[in-house]
Amino acid sequence: MSDVRRVFRYRLDTYWRALAIYALVLLLYGAGRSLLVGTLQSDGKIEVVIGDPIFWLLVIFVVASVIALVMGVLLQRSIVVEDDAIIFATRFRQRRLERSQIRRIIVRRERAGWRHLRSVRIYARGRRFPIRIRPSFYDDESSLIETLVSFRPPANVRGERKP
Repeated sequence: MSDVRRVFRYRLDTYWRALAIYALVLLLYGAGRSLLVGTLQSDGKIEVVIGDPIFWLLVIFVVASVIALVMGVLLQRSIVVEDDAIIFATRFRQRRLERSQIRRIIVRRERAGWRHLRSVRIYARGRRFPIRIRPSFYDDESSLIETLVSFRPPANVRGERKP
């Protein structure tokens, strides 16, 4: 066997985009609201209105996006596929799933809102519920799916009946 090690890292571009959009909306709303209130006042001063609930809601969205992005950067989640195991790794720990522990790997399409996303379910011996992976959350989605599909155990090992 060759010593093949494929690493698929968790994508953070969704978090960056959300943070940029929320921050831009907060900036535009805050500037527009303060200009509107400032021009309506007779003294001509521009004041930032922090008593507005929409302003605080946007602040909460920005803070939540920053926290999610920082957690994603700190965790550094990845999936490592070796010849004999799949490793679910973060910066702080690793969980190893040996090839002999895998009963079945199923690739299916799930409906997520208006679009269909692929998900991979890995059924392991000794686990009640399957491990669910969304390949679109990782770099090189199609290669991850191909690698996991090639990792499937043979049909006779899965316990299927022969015709």
